[in-house]
Amino acid sequence: MVNPFWRVDGDSAVEPLIVIASDTRLSFGGLYSAEGVVKNKSFHREWSAMVAGNDISQCLPVIERATEMLEGQSGNAAIVRRGFKRAYAEYRQEVMTDSFLTSFDMTLSEFKRIGKKQLNAEVHADLSFRIKNFDLGCTFLIYGFDDEGEPHLFTVSNPGKAEVFDKPGFWAIGVGRPAALSMLAALGQHPERHSLPETIYNVLAAKYISEGASDVGKETWLFIQKRGCSAIKHGPKMEERVRKIWEEKGRPITNAEAVQAIVESGIEFLPIPRGPRAVKRLALRKLKDQQ
Repeated sequence: MVNPFWRVDGDSAVEPLIVIASDTRLSFGGLYSAEGVVKNKSFHREWSAMVAGNDISQCLPVIERATEMLEGQSGNAAIVRRGFKRAYAEYRQEVMTDSFLTSFDMTLSEFKRIGKKQLNAEVHADLSFRIKNFDLGCTFLIYGFDDEGEPHLFTVSNPGKAEVFDKPGFWAIGVGRPAALSMLAALGQHPERHSLPETIYNVLAAKYISEGASDVGKETWLFIQKRGCSAIKHGPKMEERVRKIWEEKGRPITNAEAVQAIVESGIEFLPIPRGPRAVKRLALRKLKDQQ
């Protein structure tokens, strides 16, 4: 997950920062997973990509292709977005060709042009269905600064679709996305209303709550990106201390007082009425309870 952040002190604007947190568990096509892997890679100027999905093995070729396509170009957000979309779409087509058409000695364009004539109807229909529904199995969360130093945030997912999230200024990817976004929304995260420490806590809390989803590891990678910087330094065990406080005081829990109010309400289970007399008795009982 990512959250662009900036703050205004008087008449001077503080330079924007981007706060990033993720787990370190990578899955490879559902066959096995590995811990301790940073799921983040820079690819162009001040731009980086976070990855998520059920087949992370497909991510690096997309990022490498995006790097090649954007070489020598500016860091304009629209240019970066178009370049990454194109890299995703082209690599997806390459994988589809390798997976479905190599044995027929066809390219994707040839299949679309002459496939119906060259293949029998059943095979052509099966390949068409597989190609149409093929999913590369990975999603990218792209974040960074344009050449003017403004922060931007967008995703690229199957089949090469981009979505921009400069507003609300935060987003998440992966199986833990719904929980993480719900937490950020519940905390009222806003890039212009929260300080840097508050934003860091909110992003970490969103990561912690997402650990309830399958395949989200507990180990946490935290980074704060500032334009022109490649690393951060802070006191020892900061993230561990924040997690401990969150688990003891910040984790959502069932409210004991509310539970007691429910207990005192005296919930009863009534049998299914059978026959006209039973229905009448039940109706009279409901009327009595309402009075």
